[in-house]
Amino acid sequence: MDQTSSRGYRGSLISGVILVAVGLVFLLDNFNVIYIGEPVSHFWPLIVVAIGMAKIFQAQNPWERRKGFATIFIGLWLLVSVLHMFGLTFHNSWPLLLIGFGINAIWKAVTPQPECRLLKG
Repeated sequence: MDQTSSRGYRGSLISGVILVAVGLVFLLDNFNVIYIGEPVSHFWPLIVVAIGMAKIFQAQNPWERRKGFATIFIGLWLLVSVLHMFGLTFHNSWPLLLIGFGINAIWKAVTPQPECRLLKG
């Protein structure tokens, strides 16, 4: 395994462990085993929005930028659904995801792909 793939493996492993841990904390909060507080339980989707913004600012090409906007869209959808803004909930706002995925697919189709660089060892 070369250094680039090793770094990607390590990053994926760390991200996975963090996601599992955060998921467990929210699950335990939902079952009233622990209490994480109202601001955290209501505004956690802003973390997803912040991750999307970071992806946009770090993007090297339009494809990476598209992924950042998709992450922001999902974070905003989660925020609107959690806070029941505009009367929207997870139950009645899922068509927004279809619209977002459709826009993402169109954007992907009309954006030139970045050149694939093969790593030589």
